[in-house]
Amino acid sequence: MIGQEQTYTLANDASLTLPALSEGQLAIAMKDGWIGYIRHTVHNPNRMGWPDPAEEYTQMGVMLQALSDRTARVVLVVDDEFAVGNLAVYVAAYAHWGFELLIDGATFLRTGVTRIPVEDAEPTAQAKPTHAPDVCGMEVA
Repeated sequence: MIGQEQTYTLANDASLTLPALSEGQLAIAMKDGWIGYIRHTVHNPNRMGWPDPAEEYTQMGVMLQALSDRTARVVLVVDDEFAVGNLAVYVAAYAHWGFELLIDGATFLRTGVTRIPVEDAEPTAQAKPTHAPDVCGMEVA
């Protein structure tokens, strides 16, 4: 059933249908790099979730939270073709590599939200100041 169309009932009785994956998308989900990515990025014990809610979420359109070293929950997904297709690849990768990705009544479907396409996103920390002057005019970190 990996890569097939799947429908889930979400919070507030919303419904989400993940599309069937193309051969190319399925090949991406089965690449060896996923196992390390899932273990060390999504399930990193030093993170509160993935992606960073303040930075990358608006680009990815999905938010995952690791519950254990093998299980994560989809906290929310933006109702947008890119986000839903991206989530379908994650579902396939988790299944293929023996991890569990929960999508259920605790997952929220965000409607009316505009996801910022990756190519249009503003630059990250490089363009943002890392310090600000205090009231006395001295910089503080």
